[in-house]
Amino acid sequence: MPRPFRFGITLGGAPSRTELVEMVKQAEGSGFSVAATADHISDRHAVFPLLSTIAEVSSMRVSSMVIANDYHHPIGVARDAATLDILSEGRFELGIGTGWIKAQYDAAGLPYDDGRTKVDRFEEAIEVIKGCWAGSPFTFAGEHYQVTGVACPRPVQVPRPPILIAGSGRRMLGIAGREADIVGISGLGRVATRFADFGKGLGTSAARIDRQIEWIRQGAGARFAQIEISVMAHHLDPDPDFDSVAVRLAGEWGTTPDDVLRSPHVFLGDEKRLRDSIVERRERHGISYFVFLGAQLPHVAKVVESLVGE
Repeated sequence: MPRPFRFGITLGGAPSRTELVEMVKQAEGSGFSVAATADHISDRHAVFPLLSTIAEVSSMRVSSMVIANDYHHPIGVARDAATLDILSEGRFELGIGTGWIKAQYDAAGLPYDDGRTKVDRFEEAIEVIKGCWAGSPFTFAGEHYQVTGVACPRPVQVPRPPILIAGSGRRMLGIAGREADIVGISGLGRVATRFADFGKGLGTSAARIDRQIEWIRQGAGARFAQIEISVMAHHLDPDPDFDSVAVRLAGEWGTTPDDVLRSPHVFLGDEKRLRDSIVERRERHGISYFVFLGAQLPHVAKVVESLVGE
């Protein structure tokens, strides 16, 4: 049996609490079950205070989607996450990745290491976070992190909050298969370092998706069936003339219209085609958790409402 659909929405914040609450209520009323926010060194609101407010005013689960490991020490992430899990009464999901936008590293004076180093550090961070949640003083000695007798708040959820790991490359998705409960398959290519790289990544993602799912399977082994597979709708255009839109995007992204139409991260067309696309991607790839952007809410609300529970 296919895994039931689940829908998340990412919210970068709002000019006021009133407007944030209004958007959260609208999403919840349409059947979204997860409210999320990304982690950027920018003018976006900070992750944990924003999610805490959302948890206070709704019954949705809340998710960091995703924490950039290189911006934080994993002990701080573990403590904040456990605290939010307690305050939300067990509704927090930790989404985490390495971090990738070079300009944000540069702006904060953070070193932008090679991919191997970033993933090595990330792998250690996951071990530190899980160790901190175990409920007793934790010690860890790695190449990137050294922790001695640290105690963290213990989360409400047992054995711990669900972990979503996001990535696109073989090693990262293998780690996700081994360590995560949810795997977010990124639409970016392996060499992406800036937002401008999104188009090229989305335009070629259809050629990667089956291989990426196999990497997750290899990392997960016997537990693969327990893993929830997720994608984010990085691009949505409700124009009913979706073929023309695909031609235009293919020209902008340097790919073919067919690749655009097959991309698991791109949704084109009216509500019926959007609904059919979501169902088809679950049938073809096993993707059951779809995350949309806050600005896309008016275009997807009815579709989400029609698919909740299926």
